[in-house]
Amino acid sequence: MMPFKHTTTSIVLLGTFVFVSAAPFQNPAPTEPAPQSQATPAPSPSPDFSTRTWELPPDADKTKNPLTADMDSIAKGKELFLSRNGGNCVFCHGETGAGNEANLHRLRRKPADLTNKERIDAMTDGEVFWKISKGIDGIMPAGEKRMNEEERWHVVNYVRTLAKQEP
Repeated sequence: MMPFKHTTTSIVLLGTFVFVSAAPFQNPAPTEPAPQSQATPAPSPSPDFSTRTWELPPDADKTKNPLTADMDSIAKGKELFLSRNGGNCVFCHGETGAGNEANLHRLRRKPADLTNKERIDAMTDGEVFWKISKGIDGIMPAGEKRMNEEERWHVVNYVRTLAKQEP
């Protein structure tokens, strides 16, 4: 019965040797807990741009237009209104001032209709100037970042020409 005992002992020793020799090649037990998958935080709700409005100086309506609304000033204003490198007003207000329907889906809300004579006539040049200058945060870019003061006054003179009489 001796051969069986040696065979069993040899198998046990061989198994122990294989186990011990293979241990360095096994993945070590993690020393730190595995990182738990972090849930992506829900995006914060988008700001409500529908309620944003003008933040103008209290005396904006008293600001006087230093430029005469002559043909030269109006032509310069039109060029700035239509130019991507100028005011780029055309992107939102369109070529006529009534709104750019092609870009409406890209805007947060419908832009003011500059052809509305009643609306435009209700504002002084100073109010129009400050609205062009300051814009509305998140809605209308501030013109003072793209045009100098004189250029913004030319745009005021041009915008006045867009207003039409109701039929």
